[in-house]
Amino acid sequence: MKLGLLKALYIDTLVPFYSRSEAENIFYIVLQHLDKKSKIDVLLGAETFLIESYQAILEELIQGKPVQYLTQIAPFYNLELYVNPSVLIPRPETEQLVHLILEENRGTAKNVLDIGTGSGCIALALKKAWEEATITACDISEEALEVARKNAKDLDIEVDFYQTDILKNEIEAYDIIVSNPPYIGLSEKANMHKNVIENEPHIALFVSDNDPLLFYKRILQLAEKQRATCYFETSEFYRTSLDTWLIESGYSFEWKEDFQGKDRILKVIW
Repeated sequence: MKLGLLKALYIDTLVPFYSRSEAENIFYIVLQHLDKKSKIDVLLGAETFLIESYQAILEELIQGKPVQYLTQIAPFYNLELYVNPSVLIPRPETEQLVHLILEENRGTAKNVLDIGTGSGCIALALKKAWEEATITACDISEEALEVARKNAKDLDIEVDFYQTDILKNEIEAYDIIVSNPPYIGLSEKANMHKNVIENEPHIALFVSDNDPLLFYKRILQLAEKQRATCYFETSEFYRTSLDTWLIESGYSFEWKEDFQGKDRILKVIW
């Protein structure tokens, strides 16, 4: 079957669930995974003999399963990470968080802790590009840590991973703390894509509506004792409430915009 026809099939089938550009991008992810081919091959009229494999993946996509869980691969900051439903799929906004930390600190020897590491994407990307740093990462989920450790081993990157609940336990001293903690209120579920709600780990996504700033407060409480600079990914919807709380608490902070011009990256300094 011609790849061009297969692409059209994927787009026509997935458009009810995704935008056209998303559907097209999904096809190219599957194309690379199954045939190790690219857009050029489609334009040149190449064919595939793996029709059944393409159809099997398409059936799972229709059911709302993220393509990254089906291929078990997620690109992140020049790394190719293994992912499964125990961890969040790394997002482009998180790459921007990594880039900011590297821009401001690379070239120095610092101790860094990544809280809520998931797949290990932040910790591994930092260590890969910042060899002078000592990177440690933690998570409450042992299943997530298994994924992170597999990625570290497969990529031959040295990061120390350990299990802890930071809401209950203390941490050692670090120069920098980075976190992409749960920050989506349970009330926001209705506005989220079905494939996220039904497939990605809720423990890494959601926080109680009663105190959506819970993790930021706790991490800053831990950081204040050691004067660690903190970098967070957060939601633009919490900008006002975070501003109010940070000012009342006497913290020095600054916001950085993401690719869409939204205030999604928060830096807290002492």
